[in-house]
Amino acid sequence: MVHRYQQELKENLLRLDQNEDGSQFNLEFMGKVLSAASALNITEFDSWELPPRGRVYEVYDEFSYQVQRYVMTVQIRQTRAHKVYSVCLSDAEKDRIHALVNEIASVIQKSDLEERKRNSLFAKLNLFIADVDRSRTRFDNAMLFMLEGAALAQEYGKALNPLNELFKRIGDVMGKAKSAEPDQAQLPPPEVPKKLEAPQKKIEGPKGGFSRDMDDDIPF
Repeated sequence: MVHRYQQELKENLLRLDQNEDGSQFNLEFMGKVLSAASALNITEFDSWELPPRGRVYEVYDEFSYQVQRYVMTVQIRQTRAHKVYSVCLSDAEKDRIHALVNEIASVIQKSDLEERKRNSLFAKLNLFIADVDRSRTRFDNAMLFMLEGAALAQEYGKALNPLNELFKRIGDVMGKAKSAEPDQAQLPPPEVPKKLEAPQKKIEGPKGGFSRDMDDDIPF
């Protein structure tokens, strides 16, 4: 979201003539960021307020720096979390999981599952397979697939019983690979962002308010 706001600001400034004042676009960028931060309860920006237009250039550089600092902090946190909840598989381990997945697919295909449930299970299986082929394999899609498969095995009985053993083997491969990785808990704790000081007077933003949509990767 921040990157989109920055791109909009850049495009607006590029359209200006050399002597035109672009402060309204800087003010709009600040307003969008502050509105998004407020909507998402990001308290690090609570002390920031929109400055009068005549003071925009005076405070914009510091505001932009603080935004980038916060975005980088969030990206570092996400990288840490990704490493904790994922595992790096060797080529041999990936091949083993692919072989097990093929067995799982065969069991599902031969079962008398109703089409809707079969399609749902295959959709989750495909998400898991895509994760296996990445540099790090996430645990969440694996768990979603295995949980749904286990529930169906319990519901349908004998036809799907082999799934439980195949799930266990996949879990063993991923568990052993994870146990061989360095302990992520030994990483130093992430920096806690400081409150960003900005004692400017608040004024109304551009008419119509600002966007408050959310982003999956960066909180605002």
